Amino acid sequence: MDSGADVTLVPERARTVLGLSLIQDKHYELAGFDGSTSLVLPVRLELLFGGRAFRGQFLLIDQAWGIIGRNVLNAIPLLLNGPHLTWDEHSSP
Repeated sequence: MDSGADVTLVPERARTVLGLSLIQDKHYELAGFDGSTSLVLPVRLELLFGGRAFRGQFLLIDQAWGIIGRNVLNAIPLLLNGPHLTWDEHSSP
């Protein structure tokens, strides 16, 4: 989870394992906090997180893990417990 990331990023390996198809003729430029940039390709998939399904376009990255960004996080009330390094879905009283 990265509340500073605008979008959710999926590891390239997930595309291979799940057999996801690239969305042709599209690419996006990602900018890192250090000013670095990279071009990435999108895939269409259904992502399950927090008991919800998020369908649409997600960007691929060449890393071993993905990043859940605000396009998903903004839909789920989360409670982050920094000292215990845990998180839970927050339920309103």
